[in-house]
Amino acid sequence: MKNNTKTTYSARWVAASIVAAGTLLAAQARGDTVVLFAGGNASQTLLYANVTNVLTGGITGVVISPTNSTVRTYQGSIAEQPGLGTVTIHFSLLGAIQGLQDLSEQNTEETATGASLIPTVAVSSTSPSAVGINPNLFTANTTLAVPYAFIVNPSSSPNLANVTNLTQRQAAYLEGAAGTLPSAFFGGGSTTDVVYLVPRNTSSAVRTEIDANIYFTGTISAWKTNSSGQPIPDPSGGQSSGSAVRAQLKAIPESIGTVAASDISTLTPLAYEGVPFSITNVENGSYPLWFYEQWFYLPTGSQGTPSVPQLDVITNLLGAVTNADFQATNSLFVGNFVPLNGLQVSRTSDGGPIQSTQY
Repeated sequence: MKNNTKTTYSARWVAASIVAAGTLLAAQARGDTVVLFAGGNASQTLLYANVTNVLTGGITGVVISPTNSTVRTYQGSIAEQPGLGTVTIHFSLLGAIQGLQDLSEQNTEETATGASLIPTVAVSSTSPSAVGINPNLFTANTTLAVPYAFIVNPSSSPNLANVTNLTQRQAAYLEGAAGTLPSAFFGGGSTTDVVYLVPRNTSSAVRTEIDANIYFTGTISAWKTNSSGQPIPDPSGGQSSGSAVRAQLKAIPESIGTVAASDISTLTPLAYEGVPFSITNVENGSYPLWFYEQWFYLPTGSQGTPSVPQLDVITNLLGAVTNADFQATNSLFVGNFVPLNGLQVSRTSDGGPIQSTQY
């Protein structure tokens, strides 16, 4: 009976998704306002939560990709701006670097409705210059700061139970030599075991920013499990999401992962250079594993620049995400991200020097 119930539910979900996708595509064909946000998924929950603050006339359709929940589409209207017509907001949050590249090169990404569209906006906590893209191509708006962390799963890594901190050299060795170092190298409980690294992939700002902060420029040693549950070198070079990192940390004994703070969940973040991870320690400048999230789009006069209606939608969502009250009080934000008005420091480059703004 349970299997029949699941099958019926699945069939209904697919049918509903097909109807919703068809409705959304029809709206796009009418020439109403359509915006595609590509890029990183660290702040995805903030974006989704604020769609309702933008589509004040109501949400009339939602489609979420069955294969990747970071690819989704919302449709509705903005009551105060009826001239925008039906507003369709697509999210294809497959990675900060991929989003920047697709925007700059005007490559298409597939939406949850099956449409292939060029991104209107790239959301990224990696700066373009850090990945070899000319920053002068874009107009940029800073939204918040994203902290990053090395994490462990104590229940599956008992030999790492006493490991609470990584130095810069330990972190760099871990990235380059995971699979050959014992837990004792990090202060753990064995000289005969192996510690594995489970990082994010090369499309991720987590990867770029941690590497910049620990001064790592070599070839990373990434691991995953095979179909038998055994650790093997990861041919993809890392995981596509923080939840995937957590799943691998559960499956691989004595492993350390890298995630954005919003993906730490119930796992244990390690201190870096003796400084524990906390939002307060990012704000005061003592914990360095962080960088700004920015929204990038092409400026007026460029091919692919947002239209005036698209800019209206972007501005509305930007205002909701950067609202000071939202950043100070919302449970999705607090503890996971750093509000702009909370930062007492600044930095001008990925992994670069941190300077006080108070003195």
